[in-house]
Amino acid sequence: MLVNYLKPIDYNVRLDDVDKSFVQFIVIASVIVTLLSLLILLVVHFQPSSINRQQVNECCRRRYANFIFRRLLSQLDDAFKQRPIAGEELICCIQAREQAFSAILMFRREAAKVLYPEVELDSPAASEVYCVLDEEENELIAKGYASVDVDVTSAFLKGLLYPTSAEPSLSTNRVIL
Repeated sequence: MLVNYLKPIDYNVRLDDVDKSFVQFIVIASVIVTLLSLLILLVVHFQPSSINRQQVNECCRRRYANFIFRRLLSQLDDAFKQRPIAGEELICCIQAREQAFSAILMFRREAAKVLYPEVELDSPAASEVYCVLDEEENELIAKGYASVDVDVTSAFLKGLLYPTSAEPSLSTNRVIL
């Protein structure tokens, strides 16, 4: 029985003798594999990768940290630049203290978002968490806080939030007004 299956291969077989449906199947299968490969390459090339998204979100996070620090400076300046009218010094000081206290509380809450994020940097929601509105940015620019050159790092924020545990590297940050 086994001898019948071991016939010598005839390389001179004509195409007419080969099953045409089998050839059609092979051609269609190769076209489908080629198209699937092309589709995979297109998806991989044009889909934003998580690394790129993470880099963009990290940039947004740094911009947001810089923004909240400059906003704190602006709010503290606004709170303490009011000159009291004679006889109303105590009321003016209490109002300035309340404004400064609310500015510091807002800064602490926003800095906690930067230091202890609730969302991963490679998620699409991170860009929404660290969003800075153009109107708020333009307001700071109009007040002259665009020229505040600060490298707001995590260590810098931790030093502002927890001054007793500040690292020695906090002194390396320069604030240029």
